[in-house]
Amino acid sequence: MVVVGGMRGEGRLCNRMTVQRLITTCALLLLTVHATLAQTEVRRAVPVSQTEEARLDINDLARFIAGIQPPADSPLARLAATPEWNAFAAEMNARWRAFDAGRLQPIRNWCTVGMNGIHPATLFYPFSGPDFIYAQTLFPGAERYILCGQEPVGELPSMEKMEPLSQTLGRVQSSLKTLLDAGYFVTKEMRDDLKSQGTLPLLCVMLARSGDRIVSINQDAGHAEIHFLRAGNGRPSTLYYFCVNLRNEGIGKGGFVSFVKQSRPGAAYIKAASYLLHEPDFSTLRNLLLSSCPVIVQDDSGIPLRYFDQTHWNMRLFGTYTPPLDIFKQYYQPDLAELYRRTTTLPLGFGIGYQWNPRDANLVIYSRK
Repeated sequence: MVVVGGMRGEGRLCNRMTVQRLITTCALLLLTVHATLAQTEVRRAVPVSQTEEARLDINDLARFIAGIQPPADSPLARLAATPEWNAFAAEMNARWRAFDAGRLQPIRNWCTVGMNGIHPATLFYPFSGPDFIYAQTLFPGAERYILCGQEPVGELPSMEKMEPLSQTLGRVQSSLKTLLDAGYFVTKEMRDDLKSQGTLPLLCVMLARSGDRIVSINQDAGHAEIHFLRAGNGRPSTLYYFCVNLRNEGIGKGGFVSFVKQSRPGAAYIKAASYLLHEPDFSTLRNLLLSSCPVIVQDDSGIPLRYFDQTHWNMRLFGTYTPPLDIFKQYYQPDLAELYRRTTTLPLGFGIGYQWNPRDANLVIYSRK
């Protein structure tokens, strides 16, 4: 009985030891599997090597987010092979072709006569936001472009932050929608769309779509300086963008006014400016434009006619003056309407600013005598 009882106790002890070994073995296997999966997840979360990031050409990146195929040896080539990017590129190509044919080409045609003799080395474009494309189309010979608005500078997406592609490319599409459809940016939409990405990606998209080659970008929280080579002739040019409050209480901060004055702009361009230069709160900017720019090209949302002393300014009127949109109806200018009524104006042939219909659009070129 004792022997038998001992054998039974040893059997139970062996069973317990076997179970413990199995538990230990299973635990080790689970830890190994978990570690392998964790390593896999890490590799998935960071799919970009430092070598890829270092090889990334800034011009290729601009072309990529503009929907233009990157070179085969670019780190972006693998992303350009995805269905998401190909769908984005197809839509961008179609929309840009329509935008160029319907809005930009008529401007180029008009410029041969309308902008004859106006070739500033430096252009100043307040309230521009990221609208570089109209500045370059109207003033293709400028060497320096000074753009400014309250929209943040932002940054270009890195390889590491490029995915998910649908989000990165979707922001570009959403931000460009009104410009491609109507020819201008809506302030409220820009405030929402550019909160996360800023203006820099859109400026680079327009440079890429113009065929320009970006050489370098210097930036900080308040401004960006893009050096690029012109399509066709390879001439070096510079695009400045400043994030600045253009009201009287903000424009004098940070040296912006001094920079504009020292740059000696040969012309200013103003469109779709929410008629802010009609307001007392923007008198400092208005005076800066009138004192620093020998030529001002603008629609009726710019500086009111009453601030141009006709003994000091020549005027050339194009198109038709129609009352502002209802949301801006308080800025109707009876004196400008009368000037258009009694002046033989020249045809415009394209929509500009808030008047996207060519039949309703106006543009005035003021040249200091």
